[in-house]
Amino acid sequence: MQTLTSASHAFNHDLPKSTVKEEKKTQTNTFRLPSYLVDEMKKEAKLEKINLNALVIKILSNHILWERYERKVGLLPMTKPFVKDAIHRLNENEVVKLAKEVERDTFSNILAFMKGEYTVHDFVEILRTWLNVSWMQHNIEQTKDSYVFKIQHDLGAKWSIYVETLITELFHDIVKKSLQVKSTKGNIVLIFPIE
Repeated sequence: MQTLTSASHAFNHDLPKSTVKEEKKTQTNTFRLPSYLVDEMKKEAKLEKINLNALVIKILSNHILWERYERKVGLLPMTKPFVKDAIHRLNENEVVKLAKEVERDTFSNILAFMKGEYTVHDFVEILRTWLNVSWMQHNIEQTKDSYVFKIQHDLGAKWSIYVETLITELFHDIVKKSLQVKSTKGNIVLIFPIE
């Protein structure tokens, strides 16, 4: 048994420092964990080239922001080949309809269940968390007047259409703002205005 002591802080560990609007308080906690678990987390942290504290924050943040709601709201894990095959069986109009009519309502309900109101920053943080738990490669940058999300995937053009439609609709419904989208077969760029 090992004791893991770490300082907890804001859930915005992956966002650039300039996106943090205010300094969040930290708190030191001690957890007694099985040695094998700590050893595995150390290996994972080394592979991700982050320290153990950052990995623990990432894991806890993903849980608090997304994973604790998955079962409660009916989200199911699916394999990448299944998703890729299923979406490619639809034509482009069906993909847009799925994103606008079915998924938008579902995700709007999920977001309402998770939290009542969202700022642009909140929405960006939820999107970042969704991409992390979905294992979609992404990068986020902050410019003077926007957050720029770059998402890379190998699920094809219809997946790009699905994601861009869903995120555009959700952002408009939840935050009441528009965003810019540029996408190709394997890349999606979403540009969110900063408040």
